Formats: sequence, C-alpha cells, structure tokens
Amino acid sequence: MKKIRTGMMTLAAMAVLGTNMATAAPLQGKELSVLVNGNKIEQMAIQNQQTVLVPLRTVAESLGFQVAWNPQTKAAEVKKGEISGQVALDQDQNTLYNGTTYVPVAFVENVLQAEVNVTEDTVKVEEEKEAAPPVTGNVTKVMKNEKGNYSILLNGYETGIILHLNEDTKITSADGKELKPEDLKMGMEVEATHAKFMAMSMPPQTGVFTIVVKSSLESSDVLGTGGRLVSVEKGQDGSYRVNVEGEALSEGSQEHVVLTITEETVIVNARDQKAMKPEDLKPEMRVYAFYGPKLTRSLPPQGVAEKLVVEIPAEN
Repeated sequence: MKKIRTGMMTLAAMAVLGTNMATAAPLQGKELSVLVNGNKIEQMAIQNQQTVLVPLRTVAESLGFQVAWNPQTKAAEVKKGEISGQVALDQDQNTLYNGTTYVPVAFVENVLQAEVNVTEDTVKVEEEKEAAPPVTGNVTKVMKNEKGNYSILLNGYETGIILHLNEDTKITSADGKELKPEDLKMGMEVEATHAKFMAMSMPPQTGVFTIVVKSSLESSDVLGTGGRLVSVEKGQDGSYRVNVEGEALSEGSQEHVVLTITEETVIVNARDQKAMKPEDLKPEMRVYAFYGPKLTRSLPPQGVAEKLVVEIPAEN
C-alpha cells in the first residue's frame, strides 16, 4: 500500500491553495474509488502525473465540514469548528470536472485533518483520531472567540502550543472533579492530550481531547502580563523585583507592572517545566508574569508575583 503524506494540518487558519494546485487543466487521469471513513462516495478520485485529486464537497461533508461558495473571493470555503480552509477557483481554467470541484489530497491532509491512503484503485480517507503523548505545562493565556469557543496557550508562544477546546473536550481537576472551559485560568499547571498532527504555525495549534488541572494559583482572579523583563533588581535584604512590560493577557491585567518575588513565587522554565531561581532571571528574558488584583496606584503599578513562566530559547 502506498501512503501519501505531504504535509501537516492547518488549524484555525485559512489555507489558500492556488488554482495550479486545486485543478488540473485538463483534468485527466486514472479514476479511483473513494472511501471516507469506510463509506464509498459516488464521485471518483482522479490520479494524474502530479498528484491524486478528490471531490471537495463530498469528502469534506463526509468528514463533518460545512462547504460554502464565497462570491467575493471566488473561493470554496470549508469549516468545522476552529478548522477552516479555502480553495481559490478559476472558472476559466477548467476548475470543475463534471460539475464537481476537485482538490489534491494534500488539502485533505493539511486542512481537513484526515489520513489519506492510496492503493492501486482506491483512495481511503479517515478522520485523524490518534492522540499524541500527553503534554504538561502552564496555561499562559486563555482565549475565547466571538462564538464562545475557548483556546489555551500552553507554555508560551515561542516554546508552547495553542490547544483548541470543543464540546467533546473533557476537563477535570486532579481529583477527578469535572470542570468547565471557563474554569481554566492563567498560571494553572495542566496535563493535556491532543491530536497527533498540528498546524505548522507559530506556535503550533491543534484540538485538545482532555485537560487535567494539576494545580492553580492562589488568586481566583489571576492577572497576567506577557513580555520582556525590563529589569531585575536585588534589594539589600536579598529580595528581588522584576519590571515586566508587554501584553496585558486579560481584562484588568497590566501592560507594564513591577512585581516583588517572594518565597512563595513559583518560577519555571516554559520549555522543560524545571524550577528556576530569582537569580536566574536576566533582563530581556521573555516571561509570563501572573499576579493578583491587589496593585498599587503607582505608574507602573506594583504587586506580588505568584508565578513567572520564563521562555528560554533552545540552545543551538
């Protein structure tokens, strides 16, 4: 059996394929049967010298996608939850074959997140359900889109991953208590299982199957600032203060804040989750600083750091 795997999936992003990829002019070649999740569809696939092309609408809808035509962009659009894709069409270049829009199997793998296997006479398309090994880390940002769907950034932009939740995502505490997406807070330490294949974005993105919250910060209303350490100061009494400037990670959070590090402050390396010491912190490091809502009215505001997640680039 010959297996075609030409790329990784594109999640929560528009993947635009030019007409030179989405069509063959003229569209000719060997016809192959198409099975989607074990069910045979009516239209045939076309195998030419460059690739194998399959009927877009039937395959996408069989995988649970909605397919629509956008007259403004002159493109066919597919969408399922946070996954979306777009195929540009050109009626003048024989985009349609017997009234059906065809796309290469790369689009099925990259955007529709399905496994594609090609034999001598059949194209088999299966939904990707395999899970990657569990990943642990710290929630550095909680996001909610206009439709009310949640996503979390785990371990920062440079060293982490974005996990998209859906109605099937199971969220529990360490003792097995069921939680809701709105219970997820910045600074939580979690263990998550997610889909094996991820978007080749920065950071990678994928759907999440399970989330187990291992620990939370003391403050119920956690605030956060993600950015660079402007300065790290050690006082005469041995205590440290950090000046953090960057992005306010939630409503009420600060873009610029000065935080005192106490004995209770947790400092971890985002890459390997190893504990760090205050003396390990250096100016210009990128950090995610989490703190409670009690801040001074000074400029910049001052408070107490509950956790610092430090993004340290991999060694060359």
